[in-house]
Formats: sequence, C-alpha cells, structure tokens
Amino acid sequence: MHMFKWTALALSVSAAFATMAQTANPIPNTTPQENTTQPQEGDEQDIEIVEVKGVKQADLKARDLERMKDGFSSVISTDDLGNFVDQNVAESLRRLPGVTLQRSEGEGKFVTVRGLGPSFVSVNMNGAQMSGAGEERKVGLDALPADLLGTIEVLKTLTPDQNLNSIGGTVNVKAISAFDRGKNTLKIRAQDAYSQKRGAHSPKFSLDGTQFFLDDTFGIGFAISHEERKTLIDETRHHSTNEMKFYKADLGKTDDEIAAGDEILAPAQLEYRREVAGRTRQAAALNLEYKPNADSYYYAKGTYTQFEDDDLAQREFYDFQDAGSVGNSEIVYVNSQTKEFILSDIDVFHQHFIQESENKTTTFSLGGENRIAERFVLDYEFAQSRSEEDSSGDRRVQFRERDLIVYGQGSRDTISAKIMSAEDAAEIAGLTYDPSNSIFGTSGSGNGFELSNYQFDNLFLEDGKRTDEIKTVNLNLRTDIFNDYLNYIKVGAEVTERDHVRDKDRWSFDPNPNDCNDDAACIAAVNSTLADYDSSIPSDSNFQLPFESRATVDQIVDATRQTVVPATNGEVSIESTKGDYAIVEDTKAVYAMAEFPIGLDATLITGVRWTETEFSSTGFMSLENDDFEFNGAGAGALDIAIPLPEAAIKYSEFFPSAHIKWEPSENILVRGAIWTSFTRPSFKQARAYAIFDSDIELCPPGTDDCDDSQGGASLQQLSQYVLGSDNALDVGNPNLLAMTSVNYDASVGWYPSENLFLEAAVFYKDIENFIVDVNGIGMSIADLPLTLPVNQVTEFVIPQDLYLNEINVTVNGESAKVYGVELSYNQYFDNGFFLQSNATLLDSEAVLDESIRQGKVALPDQADTTFNLVFGWESQTFSARLIGNIRSDVLEQIGSCPVTADINDPKGCKVWGDQYQADVKSLDFKLQYDVTDKVQVYFDAINLTEEADLRYFQGNALSGGNILYQKEEYGRSYQLGVNVKFY
Repeated sequence: MHMFKWTALALSVSAAFATMAQTANPIPNTTPQENTTQPQEGDEQDIEIVEVKGVKQADLKARDLERMKDGFSSVISTDDLGNFVDQNVAESLRRLPGVTLQRSEGEGKFVTVRGLGPSFVSVNMNGAQMSGAGEERKVGLDALPADLLGTIEVLKTLTPDQNLNSIGGTVNVKAISAFDRGKNTLKIRAQDAYSQKRGAHSPKFSLDGTQFFLDDTFGIGFAISHEERKTLIDETRHHSTNEMKFYKADLGKTDDEIAAGDEILAPAQLEYRREVAGRTRQAAALNLEYKPNADSYYYAKGTYTQFEDDDLAQREFYDFQDAGSVGNSEIVYVNSQTKEFILSDIDVFHQHFIQESENKTTTFSLGGENRIAERFVLDYEFAQSRSEEDSSGDRRVQFRERDLIVYGQGSRDTISAKIMSAEDAAEIAGLTYDPSNSIFGTSGSGNGFELSNYQFDNLFLEDGKRTDEIKTVNLNLRTDIFNDYLNYIKVGAEVTERDHVRDKDRWSFDPNPNDCNDDAACIAAVNSTLADYDSSIPSDSNFQLPFESRATVDQIVDATRQTVVPATNGEVSIESTKGDYAIVEDTKAVYAMAEFPIGLDATLITGVRWTETEFSSTGFMSLENDDFEFNGAGAGALDIAIPLPEAAIKYSEFFPSAHIKWEPSENILVRGAIWTSFTRPSFKQARAYAIFDSDIELCPPGTDDCDDSQGGASLQQLSQYVLGSDNALDVGNPNLLAMTSVNYDASVGWYPSENLFLEAAVFYKDIENFIVDVNGIGMSIADLPLTLPVNQVTEFVIPQDLYLNEINVTVNGESAKVYGVELSYNQYFDNGFFLQSNATLLDSEAVLDESIRQGKVALPDQADTTFNLVFGWESQTFSARLIGNIRSDVLEQIGSCPVTADINDPKGCKVWGDQYQADVKSLDFKLQYDVTDKVQVYFDAINLTEEADLRYFQGNALSGGNILYQKEEYGRSYQLGVNVKFY
C-alpha cells in the first residue's frame, strides 16, 4: 500500500512538472493567495456577494462557489430570500451529482456519495467533525434544519489539510454568516406539514438573520427553529435474526420419508410493527465574526439541536424458529412450489412499547486567522461536538400464547403468518387428526384464537443514556511565495479526542403476583390476559391481534412497577449490562502541502498527511434465554454477563495526494487528482462484545442430540451439558483496521453561458482492508477476534475450541475496486422551463479472505446507478418543479461461503444470505410563488409514488427467490409554508 501510494503520487507530480517545464515564459502569479477561514475545508477566496433570485440564480451561485474550490466538489446555495429550495439538509443534498438519500420514517436522514453509502461519508459542521449518538459513525442530517445554514457542500476530492476520514466524500454544512450575506437581514418562516398515513399536521416555525456592528467589522449570524413532526410507519421485518431457516416436513413421517421430502428455505421470524411517532425538534445557531482589519479574522460559531421523541410502538411477533430442527416432529407441512410452511410449538408475542427519548447535540468552534508580515497566514481552531441521548422512561408490556400452530410464507415484498387450528393444519398436511389423541402433542396445545389465552408475561423498563464527544485542536501555517515556481507552502497539525459511552439500565421479567405486596391492582394486572382490556385492531394494518390503548399500557406499568426490586433481587440484570460499553478514540495528524503554478491557467497542489489512530473499548459476553432454569427463580431463567478484557488497537498511515486545476478558457474547468483517504469502522463493528442468541440449544454429554428445552434434566446434570454448534453468536471485532483507498479523479466542466452547464467526471477507487459485515460464518471460538471468558461459565459447558456454525461478525476484506462516471446537465430555457439532471454509474468488485467468501462480490454499501432529474418552470414570481430520484439495489451484508464449501450446497455456501437494500424510485413536486418581493409561499408534495424502504435476502431456488428482511411504509406527505423577509 505504501509503495503504491508513493508511486502514484510521484507519477502525478512528475507529469505536472513536465508540463510546467514545457510551458514557455511562465508569468509570475501575482494574484493574492486565497484567504481561508476554515482550514479543514481547504483554501478558498472571499466571495463577492451577489443578489440572487429563484432556482436558477441559486444554481449559478453554487456553480461559482464550486469553481473556486481547490478540489472537486458540489455546492448548494440559497436563493434571494436566504432559502434552500428544499426544506431539509438531506433533501437538498440529494439533488447534487452523485448524491442520493436514505430515508428514515419518511424523512431524508443519511446521504450516499458516488454510490458509496453513509458509512463512507463524513459530516462536518463549519469544517469541524460532528458527533452522533448512535453506534454508527454516520451522522443523521434530519435533526439539522436547513434554516440554520448558509451553504451546503459535498467535497469529493480532499487535500492534505482536510480530515481524510472519508473514502466517499465529505459533507460540510456552513452556518449563516453576516459577511457572506454582506448586509443586515431578518427572515421568518411558518410551515404546516401533513402526513397522509398518520392523518396529522406538523407545524414548524423558524427565524434567521444577520446584523453588522462596529462599522461593519463585527457580524452576527443567527437562526432558531421549532418543529413538531407527527408520522406513522408500518413495518414488516424478519425481526433481529440475520439468517433464514431450512424446513422439511417431519410430523408423522419416518426418517426415510423425511429424507425424501421437499425442503424449503424460509423466514425464521416475523414481526409486524407500527410506529406512531411524535418528534419535537428545536435548533439554534449563532455565528460571531470579527474582522478588525484586512489581516485579522476571529470567530465563535455554535449550533444546538434538540429533538424529543414520543413513540408508540405496536408489535406482533411470530417466532418461527421455536419449532425444533428437522426430526423433532414440529414441522407440520412444507410446499416446495408455493414455499408455504406450517409449524408447531410456536410462540406469538403481543408487545406494546412507549418510548420517550431526548437527543441533544451541541457543536461549537473558536478560532481565527492572522496574516503576519504580509506573507505568513496563521489559522487556528478549537472545536467541540457533543451528542447526548437520554431514553429514560421507556416501557413495554407483553402478552404471549405458547405452543401454537402457525402458517407462514415469505416473498420479496412481504412475510405472511397466521395462527391455525389443529384440524385445519392436519387437513392441509394430509394428516389424520384425533382431538382425543392429538398428533401434535403439547406442541399444538395452545389456542391463539382466544384473547384470554394471551397472558401478561413480561414487563420491560429501560433508562438508557449514550454520549459521544469529539474535541479537536488544529493549527495551520501558510507561507505565500508567489514566484514563477511556487505559490505557497502550508503545514499543520490536528489532534482529536473522542469518547463514546453507552450506559443502559434495563429490567425485563415476568412479574409475580407474590411480589405485589397484596396490592389488588398489581395482582390483577400481573394475572391479566389480553381479553381483560378494551382493544381493537389498528386500521389499515397487518395485525391479527387487537391492541389496547396507551393509557392501558401506562396503567399496567404503573400497577406492576413495584415488582421490579423483588423480581430482580435488587441486582443489575443482564439486560442492563450486555449492551454497555465505553470507547476511547484518539487521533493525531500532521501534514505538509504546497501549490505550484503550471503555466498561465493551471495549478498543482501536492502534499502528504500522516494520521495515527488509537482505539480501545470495553464490553460484555452475554447470554440469556427463557427455556432453561439455572437459578431456581422459576419460569425458566438463565442470565450470563461477563466483562470482556479491554480491547485496544493502534495504527497509522501516510496519505499523499496531488490535485491539478486547469482553466484553459473562461468557460472550461479541468480537474485531476490522485489522493488517498480512509474510513474507520463503526463503533458497533469495532467494539468488544459477544452476544449468544437467546434461543440456545444444549447437548447432553457425548451426544449431538441437542435441544432448546430442559426436559427432566436437573441442575447438576445441566452443568455437564455442552453448548451446541448451531447456536448463533454476534461478536464485535476490535482488531479491525481502517479501510484505505487510493482515489483517482478527473473532471471537465463546461460553463458556456448562464443558461447551460455540463460536467463529466470519472473516478476510480482502489480500496484495501475494506470493512464488511458477514453473516453465518463457521468458526471455532478459539479463532474469534477477541477472547471469550467461557471458562467463567459454570451453568453448562462452553468448550474453548467449540465450533459454531452461525457467527455474525465484521471483518476486513482483502481489496475492493470502485470505478465510475458522473454526469451533470443543467439547462435553463428562455421560455422559463429548466432541467437539472445528474447520473452516477459505477461498478465494483471486492475480495474477502477465502475462509469467509470465495470468489468476488460487489463492494457493500454502494449503488451501481443513481439518477436525479428536476424538470421545472420558473418566472420572476413563480416556480414549479418535479423531482425524480432513482437508486439501484445496495448490498448491505454478505453471507458466508468459504472456499472449502461446495458453491451448490446452500447449507455450506450461504450466498442466499446476502442482504440488499432494494432500489428506490421516488417523485416529489414543489411549488413556490412570490406574493411580493418580501413574501413567498410554497407547497411541497413528497413521495408521490408512495415508495417504501425495502430490504431483502438474496435467497435461492429453495426460497423461491428474494425474501423480505425489512419493509418500511410511510406514505405521502405535504408541506405548505410562507417565507417573509424584512430587508
């Protein structure tokens, strides 16, 4: 990697100097050096303030900003009212070349750049890295109102003075600046949004402005925003299990009949969900800037966002995998043509969550820039970003009926399930049913048609906190030379400290009436069934069971809360520890770079950045289930949570680059770059943890006859039982390295007039150590990327060399290649019509270690095709736009298929387990009308095609093709608002 990087850089620099040497009579560049106020963003000139109007002029302003950048970028600017033409940062970004959008709950949240997903993209606020409260490094832009911002830019090539933790690109959102606007301003916005699926209104209000003081040397930019958002999301999902299951009918059949019977690959679980969500979102920004003279600039910039979520989550869960493996007489029926199946011994859960959380993010930076002795420019900054997520007060009640007979079927678009009677199941399966001597035994003894059989059997309470804090200090010094051969030299250093902590207190148990202290309400609630409460099936849903009201849920929780202490003996449960962790990540970086003139109209920027990363984490090995009883508590209980030793890793790398910018004429801009960058693994991928699936199977000593029930075994006998090889394990990988990439970029932009813009870019990325989530790896515990303290488990035996058939882990692949083309075409016609279009076409291939996956696969988290098209008409007072977006399928996770496996054996080669995010085709419509030069009204219709977010397993012939993993449906929404300016 090192040799390849330096060779690439040497070739680029040599070619540049050869060009320079062949240029006759070079003229000294006497233009003043570009004046930067944000060192992380690269150098850029002060921009002349232009009064712009409408979509076209906002587009022209963005083109000017892009042309001034040192690297290849795309920019979104504001119109003459200080508005973005979209109402959300992520929604605005999706119109840029090579940028597409990932939605959550119907709203744009994450961005993809050049087909590479959010994990490849970093997000900065005013050039400083933003924190996030989740386990992923990706930062959601849904919490950041566009009203707070002045400019949004996507940097697609990065110079050495920028943070290179981004293979896909960097999104930089910049606060409103008085010096950028160049005048005193004040604007208010009022909006109402309507969610068709929820049938509810969501009001929003914002105010922003700029003000100058002290003879225009001191400027203030400010903004505040308040929004109440109400949504309803219907979801069908394969719950939390990452693999499907093989089924062969075995009830009432001999071993020979089972062996000769049909086999299918079908879902292992199904959960229907409905999220009735309410979010109150508040944000504020303040930008203080002071320019006492031409040689000095100082600033203090801060943003604050807060959103409070109040979600009601209704869930109906069918646990298909409760049916034993083939041979346990619990697979009643299989149809290899329709892929239908009937199972017994199934639990059906009815769950009702109330989730209340608050998320706060504060980002601020202090810094300045000084020109010293006319030729030296020193800039410096301290930046801090802190996110806090507090989910105190989450609560859930659960009702369950066991030992049911359930029908199921999976397809690409949905998973179906329904409870069946023993008579109907036997008839379909061609079996003889005798009620007095049921062929189903106790596995079909439940009755899911009677609400009185669904017992209240779980109280869930949770208080959780998560914090993520980033502190960064950087210092940069530029020396302006401006002779025939050198424009400037720039050096700098950056130090970052990041702390990410999750602390959860959770209680999940079956309340006992003996713990109610003779409280009648508590005893009644603990002994209640679903039939004891008024309930109804939510309209337009997939639910088969009715749901009680929110008030009823709170009534049950309040009545039974007193059972927590006696039920847990006052101890911290596994639920409170298994997900706890602390992460510390410290990074250092230094760089040196220089800009060289090449002839009259070209420059070369070249240099190198060195980065070092130290990462450490704590976590737990955990196992829980409700099938075995080891502690005498009754009802089956097993809780194991053992701290893992702290895991740590340290790595460093040099990242050279060369960037050429050439303007052969005033209408043409040519760029070329060879640059290197990296992307660190997410916290979830790299932190230390090991979680065994709760449906464990244990094997009597010396046999392979494993079962998920205790039977008649005593505690002493169970202590000799061995954990079976078919138990699933999710494990973190603290040994992960950052993936690194050598990036090649070239682009040509043509600006023939204000009405036409064309651009073509090609890019190639050569990635090493790419990071991929892999499902279903077979591996010995001894070969895991962390050491499990299995010797501390005394309730049963976990051999250190136990081979597990289903391990889900993140690994470093060997290499990957991404190559593509990016095209843009914008045209404005004299009759008012206009087109804004762009497309990104790419291909990729990746190679993993042969023990994980044979052959080549596509690089995960990238789309081969993205296309954005805006067709509109605009006059001086009116604008209408149709906005279309297309994105192809995205590979998200990879199934295991080691080189030792026969590629035609679906049990050894699980390519059917590859998980994809399905393609998206969305259409929005937007109207704007200027009532006066100070008042504008607008109307937005979003997701007119009612596109759903769908994920699926690749599947195979045994499954009948793709099988649904997750589908979110959020419907259409509409926005109506007014902007008023007072300047």
